[in-house]
Amino acid sequence: MRGGEAVTGARRGACRVAMLGGGVAGLTAAMELAERGFEVTVVEPKGWGGKARSASVPGSGTGGRLDLPSEHGFRFFPGFYQSLPDTLCRIPLAGVRAGVEGNLREASQMLSARSGRVNETVADVSLATGPRTPLQILRAWGIAPGGDQGLSPELLYFANRMLVYMTSSQERRLGQWDATSWWDFTAAEGSSEEYRKVCVVGATRTVVAARAEVSSAHTVGGFMEAFGYGFLGQGGSAAADRVLNAPTSTAWIDPWVAYLRGLGVRLELGWQVGRLRVRGRRVERVELLGPGGQARDLEADWFVCAIPVDRVGGLLDRGLAEADPQLKTVTGLQTDWMTGIQFYLTEPTPLTRGHVVYLDSPWALTSISQAQFWDADFRATYGDGRAADCLSVDISAWDTPGIVYGKPARECTRAEVAAEVWAQLCDGLNGTVGQRLHKGLLHSWSLDPAITGLDGPGPAANDEALLINTTGSWARRPLAVTAAENLFMAGDFVRCPVNLATMEGANQSARTAVGALLKADGHPAPAPEVHALYQPEELRRLKEVDAALYRQGRAHILDTPAPWTTAPGDGRVTAPG
Repeated sequence: MRGGEAVTGARRGACRVAMLGGGVAGLTAAMELAERGFEVTVVEPKGWGGKARSASVPGSGTGGRLDLPSEHGFRFFPGFYQSLPDTLCRIPLAGVRAGVEGNLREASQMLSARSGRVNETVADVSLATGPRTPLQILRAWGIAPGGDQGLSPELLYFANRMLVYMTSSQERRLGQWDATSWWDFTAAEGSSEEYRKVCVVGATRTVVAARAEVSSAHTVGGFMEAFGYGFLGQGGSAAADRVLNAPTSTAWIDPWVAYLRGLGVRLELGWQVGRLRVRGRRVERVELLGPGGQARDLEADWFVCAIPVDRVGGLLDRGLAEADPQLKTVTGLQTDWMTGIQFYLTEPTPLTRGHVVYLDSPWALTSISQAQFWDADFRATYGDGRAADCLSVDISAWDTPGIVYGKPARECTRAEVAAEVWAQLCDGLNGTVGQRLHKGLLHSWSLDPAITGLDGPGPAANDEALLINTTGSWARRPLAVTAAENLFMAGDFVRCPVNLATMEGANQSARTAVGALLKADGHPAPAPEVHALYQPEELRRLKEVDAALYRQGRAHILDTPAPWTTAPGDGRVTAPG
């Protein structure tokens, strides 16, 4: 279903669905169900779009201009996203045939910034460039091949690790590699600092906000595989990297909410789930808590729980565990901080036509200069008329000492966080050749308000933390179908083809939940498509061989110890069962 076509089916009478949560997962499920004739009510405590929504700096707009835009962290849409773009193109937008998907703009470059501008690289990741060689992909990640002798032993080994993962069977991925950390999979111990910084740590902290020591090789390897196929021009026609042409809520969430209202969806903001009331194998109703201590019940035929993973744990002793005791496994899932700060600059400052990765930054920073992609004139549209650009930065490492105060971000004040991030940006972008950033450019800044406690009373807390896929986490992630016959789960922590906390994963989980609900309801409409990640046919036979080896408890045929490893194991694995 694309281009705004709605799926309908003959019904004896519309069934009521209670959607608990209005983030990407909740709104996706609401849209799919409403288009199929269900009566949907969505309750959300904070804001439509969840972590994907944008906000603003209160009181910063003057002279009829809008307040300066802010966000939890910048949004980007990799080329391997397929389910979410399908949703975007079905959200109508006046004068745009492609719907909200028409608001996406290609980010054609990626800059790997280095301290003092040493060995920095700008990679062309545009769709126009066409398929890329493996060496071009390495350069795109900021990995410089060796000189006349070709790849260094470390880079050859890293290539081996990617080849091992890409030819591993699904059984080995879910078994051995999900139980193996990215740190151990890449043999980081005993390797050079540069190898760890670029190939091991850089692939996790700057992209998926997770420590290489605890993140599963299944997650990180799968993410890099999907990105790699995108850079190779495989698996779809979308650009490798796309961003929106306006603040997220303006370009996407607001039109989405308007479309849902037009479908008859009841959207109730300011209400959170207090308790699930369960009888037998069915959820009868949920108790809601609203503004000012209000309380009421919400009854429905079907319930979809689409609240964030950290809040799911809080519901276990308030009816959720009674509905399905197996959901207790979510308490074993971990979250970490990947949150944003925006610097508003007095001059347009397009550092590159895309994202910047600061490989030497102790706080694992990434950024994007946003105004160059937005259709509106920034200075004329936002703030007091002096700000001309928004440099949006994600902070992924909150526990590492910085370069100014020598403290981790969690122990800094909000002003110290801003000063520290600015210093690390300058360290990566400025050098002897010239300065890209200087104090004269800085108009103001805004740190994600979900971060509290930095200015006291502590300790610091993050109200919108991000799921990280630690070793063994796949088994703890719930399925969309629960033991309760009328309760389904959706969210970026629910099992789906994208094994990573992303907007695509949230969208896929919602589609899976809707498909299960339609089946349980006996609804005649087809289930939403859940798009699988691209897997080349050329590697199918190697994966079949590996599946047989894994069942026999044997190592992957290409798995070899690192050249710097002194005591390699025998490579044997224990297959499940």
